[in-house]
Amino acid sequence: MLLYQLTQWFEERTTLQQALQREPAESAGEIHQKIQEVEQQLYSHAERWKNAIEEASYLQFPYEDPHMDDDMVL
Repeated sequence: MLLYQLTQWFEERTTLQQALQREPAESAGEIHQKIQEVEQQLYSHAERWKNAIEEASYLQFPYEDPHMDDDMVL
């Protein structure tokens, strides 16, 4: 779900940037504000995703028997 939201915000940001290039300078301030809001959303969700991945990696148990990897068991 998070990836879907990130994709949607990236698409919205792209659309806003294209609108910024087409619009006259008078409405550029409003478009810039919307772009900043979308970028803030992107940043906060990407940061949340990164933290969730880091927390999940802390929950993994370390590999405790590396000496057994090369043992030949016949």
